[in-house]
Amino acid sequence: MHPGSEPQSCSGSSGLNINDFIKTHYGAISGMSSNGETAQEDTVTLSLLAANAKDHARALGVACSETASLNSGYFSENDSNSGDRNKQQWTLRRLALELSLWLNVFITLTKAVAYFQTLSLSVLAALLDSVLDVVSQMVLNYTEKHSSLQRSSALYPAGASRLEPIGVLTCASLMGMASFEVLKESFETLYTKDSSLQDLDWTEGVRSAASMGAIVVLKLLLLWLCNYSSRTSCRNRQGGGAATSKSLRYSDPTLEAVAQDHWNDALSNGVSAVCLLLALYTSDLWWCDGVGAILISFYIIYSWYETGKEQIEHLTGKSAPDDFLEELTTLAQHFDDRLLVDTCRAYHFGPKFLVELEVVMPMDTPLKESHDLGMELQYEIEARGEVERCFVHIDYESREYDEHVVSKVPELREHLLRHRSSRNNARGTALQTSASSV
Repeated sequence: MHPGSEPQSCSGSSGLNINDFIKTHYGAISGMSSNGETAQEDTVTLSLLAANAKDHARALGVACSETASLNSGYFSENDSNSGDRNKQQWTLRRLALELSLWLNVFITLTKAVAYFQTLSLSVLAALLDSVLDVVSQMVLNYTEKHSSLQRSSALYPAGASRLEPIGVLTCASLMGMASFEVLKESFETLYTKDSSLQDLDWTEGVRSAASMGAIVVLKLLLLWLCNYSSRTSCRNRQGGGAATSKSLRYSDPTLEAVAQDHWNDALSNGVSAVCLLLALYTSDLWWCDGVGAILISFYIIYSWYETGKEQIEHLTGKSAPDDFLEELTTLAQHFDDRLLVDTCRAYHFGPKFLVELEVVMPMDTPLKESHDLGMELQYEIEARGEVERCFVHIDYESREYDEHVVSKVPELREHLLRHRSSRNNARGTALQTSASSV
């Protein structure tokens, strides 16, 4: 701080004007989109800009109050290391996804060999699960890549983040349909008492069961890798440049879907191996194969139903939890003494939230100050890991009604049209009078 200078707040009246700072660094920000960087690489670059903003604030002698720095995403003391953390997390994430895809291809081929050797229904259920794992992960990789190319573009003005839950929902549908087909085959086999395992060679059966057991070990290792990558991502968001909510855990839909695939595969292969060994042990247990396939199919249908239901809630705009809304309200209320929070809304916009804040400021506040303060508050909210976008509406008085609801009332719309028409007529009359006087 310069000698003799007074501490300044972090609001729009401070020496640090966030609008001027963004203008100065706009070239670096806009260059990310033209270079085709992904959202994860965007985060690395933005963290460097955040560090520059912090240095700029110190040079101006900015002394932010503790309340104004609550959950701060731009001026965190950890900004200098956030770029390295994000790069490390991004590399670990790509490793988990790529390794999962190629090992799924290998495992699918292994299961195909085991099925043609045994013609076991439980092995068939596990094989179909693996085939769809490969197809589903290709869908997830495609949607995840295109959803994170840019935060916004001319084709997707609000970003394409909702492609990711659509991909997960597609996978859930495919898994459910395949499992119903296995259920049909299993019930038919139990009804007709026609099991191919009765004539199966013991050596081939044990070899197939051993391969299924090895697959269980591989799947559990991949499950650990995906969960570790997801936890690392969550810790980086909590300790790095982007603040996160205390009431919410940031989730990665793609990693969670792949992790669920691995768990389903480990479970289905384990059940398949046990049922296969039981059926080989004695011919009286031939029915274990069909029952195992039914149990696997029911579990897969249930687990993907729960996943699909969650993604539908994300796509349809389910409201954020009350604790998260209270956190946002507290943050906005303490952001500046002149602000009064009128309304705070947050609802799903894909895997993250869209936030709408309506705040009240004194009527005599200059437009420039109110605009810059609103923009700073917007950036503060959008710096949080679970927020996709934030819209700040500044009013001069608190209103008891929802403006978005009232605007749809037919009587009000007719009144507005009449008012606009009379105003235009008055303006036209004034222009004609002025022209005639000239």
